[in-house]
Parts: sequence; structure tokens; C-alpha cells
Amino acid sequence: MSTGSAKDDLKLLEAIADRALKEDSVFVATSKRSTIDKCRLPVGIRLFVSAAHSNSDLLKACESLKRVSAAVLMNL
Repeated sequence: MSTGSAKDDLKLLEAIADRALKEDSVFVATSKRSTIDKCRLPVGIRLFVSAAHSNSDLLKACESLKRVSAAVLMNL
């Protein structure tokens, strides 16, 4: 879902990332556009997974993002 503004989209994604960290200790990073990028990709959330993460860790992150995203988007 896009607001039509990259700046507003980034604010929403930062709110989701902040809330996931505060409520569930799930760390995700937002990706920003660079002024030197030739490709105009949309802003997004980056997930970093390592071999040390278990299946339950991944499920926790997915459930957190699903719940937090719904809560943030409901407040629009």
C-alpha cells in the first residue's frame, strides 16, 4: 500500500519498524532511496536472516510484522 509519497511511505515503514522493535524485539531496517540511484525502487523494509535464526524466530518476525503493520495502517 502506497500513500503516493515516498516520504510518507518511509514514515509509515519507520513507524512499523519502531513498533516491531519496541513491542516484539524484532529488528528490521527501512530502505531509503539514494539521490544517486538510477533505478527508482520504492522504499521498503529489509529483513536480515542468518543461519543462527530458527524457524520459530522467523515465524515470530513474520507474525510481528503482520500484527504491527495492521495496527499502524489502521491508524491512517
